[in-house]
Amino acid sequence: MMILTAKVLRMFMARPQVKRMSRWGILTKFISGSLTDGLQMAIVLNTMGRVDSQFFLGLGLQYWMSVILNMALVQQYMIMLFVRTQFQLLNTELRQVIEDTKELQLNRRHQGVFITRCCSLADQLENIARVQSQLQTIVNQLEKAFDIQGALIYGGYYLSSVGNSYMAYSIFKHGYENMNMALSTVILTFLWCFFYYLDGLLNLRVMLHIQDDYREVIQILGERTLFVGLDVRLEEAFENLNLQLIRNPLEIKVIELYSVTRSTTMSMFGNLFTHSILLIEYDMEHF
Repeated sequence: MMILTAKVLRMFMARPQVKRMSRWGILTKFISGSLTDGLQMAIVLNTMGRVDSQFFLGLGLQYWMSVILNMALVQQYMIMLFVRTQFQLLNTELRQVIEDTKELQLNRRHQGVFITRCCSLADQLENIARVQSQLQTIVNQLEKAFDIQGALIYGGYYLSSVGNSYMAYSIFKHGYENMNMALSTVILTFLWCFFYYLDGLLNLRVMLHIQDDYREVIQILGERTLFVGLDVRLEEAFENLNLQLIRNPLEIKVIELYSVTRSTTMSMFGNLFTHSILLIEYDMEHF
């Protein structure tokens, strides 16, 4: 993890504009994470005096486990946000190289100037390929570092979603008074659920956007097929970057079993909805 952090910091220092591009994402994550932990602490304190010591101890342990997992979420989010802003910069630079190459073809005058400009563009492409490879390495190392934590977080969100759906149904069915809950506890719980899932969606959103930005790299690079008669080195630079993307496609997985994509995310939400409905139907039939 220390090696990964050092690598991220080196790239961050080399491209300080990443700080400006990611400040709103950092602020949003800080607010949502702080409110999630703060509201959960408020729920624990609000239940004091109405529950026995064993139940209160369980709530306290649950709170500290949540804080630890939240810290892992923040670490993953910060690195993923850094990777995403780097991909955005790469796309801007690659798009500029494509535009410069188009202009160079249209205004091809002196052979010496043409070759010089081609070499300059080839250098830029090689730098883009180098940074892209580093970013992909960071993503792969992050997956390995957060294998177990990622599985726990995904499992925790899934189980808590089903449980919270059933709890909301029970409150509406029986009333919070009959469940030994105060109105303030119900309000705090619903507020906590909102920021808890918002916090998780921020992590999911940045991972999906990274894959969108990666596909945009491929899409922009696809315009190279329109170029003819370029310098050999520039053509090789385009081809090497294209082969690099084909041979090592970007994938974000959880313990090498579950790929985080838009389709798998929608499938997970569908399963979550189905299991929540089944649990509520079982309660309606037997209780």
